[in-house]
Amino acid sequence: MESRLSFDGLVRRTGFRIIRDFILAILILYIMPMMFVSVESFGEVGERIAAVFFNIFSWIYLCLALIWIIGYHSKKMLRLIKKEMDMVYHNSMWLEPQPKDNSFYLHEFAHTNTRIAEMQKRIQDMIIDEKKQKEELIFKVSAASHDLKTPLTVIQGNADLLLYSKPDAEQEQCLEYIMVACTKLKDYFNALINYSNTFYEDKSAWKSLPVEEVIDIIRHEATFFLKNEAKFELVDETKAGSSICLNLNYLLRAIVNLLSNAKEYTKAKEPEIKITVKNMDDMLVFSIWNEGSCFSNELIEQGVKLFYRDNKERNFNQSHFGIGLAFAKRVAELHEGELEISNQNNGAKVDLKLKMTTAATFK
Repeated sequence: MESRLSFDGLVRRTGFRIIRDFILAILILYIMPMMFVSVESFGEVGERIAAVFFNIFSWIYLCLALIWIIGYHSKKMLRLIKKEMDMVYHNSMWLEPQPKDNSFYLHEFAHTNTRIAEMQKRIQDMIIDEKKQKEELIFKVSAASHDLKTPLTVIQGNADLLLYSKPDAEQEQCLEYIMVACTKLKDYFNALINYSNTFYEDKSAWKSLPVEEVIDIIRHEATFFLKNEAKFELVDETKAGSSICLNLNYLLRAIVNLLSNAKEYTKAKEPEIKITVKNMDDMLVFSIWNEGSCFSNELIEQGVKLFYRDNKERNFNQSHFGIGLAFAKRVAELHEGELEISNQNNGAKVDLKLKMTTAATFK
């Protein structure tokens, strides 16, 4: 391989080659043919030389030759630059360490590629470190939830026992408040535990199932969950005979979370909830739409974050903890898909997309 050049060196070398080839073109294709023309006298030679050098067609030839030579070498130089730019661009698209490549011809691109590789290494280290911190945080949250459920069960049990000891009206009301609070805390801890469990591999829970069977199970679960509290419809637009590898428990829990939100926030007098299942490229898409409610712009952007609530007031009476959408997003990620939130047809819509894979993958 030729030694590396700087960009300025490449431009100088290209200019030198243009001048060299132009001189050669003049010598080989312009002056030398004249030397082989038979002459009878010196006077005739002088007239012939003058006629050749000052002929209009000769000047046209010189201009065309110069233009062609400049174009050829400029194109060659630009191709080399484009080739190295493409190499740098390709290497910059991956966070995995790239093999050492000594095929760079220009110092600037070789230096840029080295700096990109160093930056990718730092980003990769940061991602690994962030992932470890997140796993540690999730583990601590899960452990704390498990630990707090035990004393909470004791409190709830004692409160339940006291209700049978014939308390007065005021005491009975206090005990009922305690029971309600315990129930809400249990639901909260269970939601946290379910979310944290998605970060630990469990290949045994992943199965390949026909899409028709998955849809039938979801129809049954949704009908049972809604209990005629809303007009429910499930539309199957999938291709017949297709299968998908998934964690059915996670999917059902995510669907129930989305249905719970849809039922809770609808403002219609006779609410309507619709699930549409369809194929989109290599994705299986579950679209949950409910009538009479719309997402705010802030919720569309931030709603999938853990513990996010559109209502900033953390009221005790709220039944949602800002975990449902985050859990659904996590389920989509486990299935190499995504969660999309939008407003459509005077209602709120959530698209849960799962990749149509045949084997379990974990993220």
